[in-house]
Amino acid sequence: VMVSAKDNVSAMRNEIKTPGYSLVNLRGGYSWKTVRLDFGVENLFDKFYYLPTGGAYTGQGTTMSINAVPYGVAVPGMGRSIYVGVNVKF
Repeated sequence: VMVSAKDNVSAMRNEIKTPGYSLVNLRGGYSWKTVRLDFGVENLFDKFYYLPTGGAYTGQGTTMSINAVPYGVAVPGMGRSIYVGVNVKF
């Protein structure tokens, strides 16, 4: 996955600029008779990135923690995620 930087933002909407990023995702599967096994790793290298359309933190004020996060901090994307699934036809 490759995403370009978001630098054409609207001041009226208070949008935030975000840098571009690239992620590596691996997926695989195996079928045997009536059973299918699916597996994968999203964000294989656990890259830190910001979601271009993820908005900004707005509720992280001093009520949530001692160190308030100011408006204008973009929402980060998900870190490494591993999944496995099994499907059985009957």
